[in-house]
Amino acid sequence: MYKLWAKKIKTNNIVSSIVVKNKEEISLDLKRDKAFKEICAKLDISVPLWLKRHDLEFSQFKYVTFYPHDFVDEVDFDKLEIELIDDGLDKHKN
Repeated sequence: MYKLWAKKIKTNNIVSSIVVKNKEEISLDLKRDKAFKEICAKLDISVPLWLKRHDLEFSQFKYVTFYPHDFVDEVDFDKLEIELIDDGLDKHKN
């Protein structure tokens, strides 16, 4: 199962958070994209621009941060943090 945890942060406090799961048998990139869009819909925010630096940060650290300038619309928080909790790959399989 693929799980992302998103946190809206304002003044160093989590103002809301959500965990989104994807059980579909599709590529990891598609799972990430669908979960990411679901997060934005459930938090009632526009989907921020996912740039190459976000891709690098997420692939390297399994964590990405979006700031207000990454959004087309105005937002009421300081940053949106998204963390990969589970990529759905069983690391203990032989």
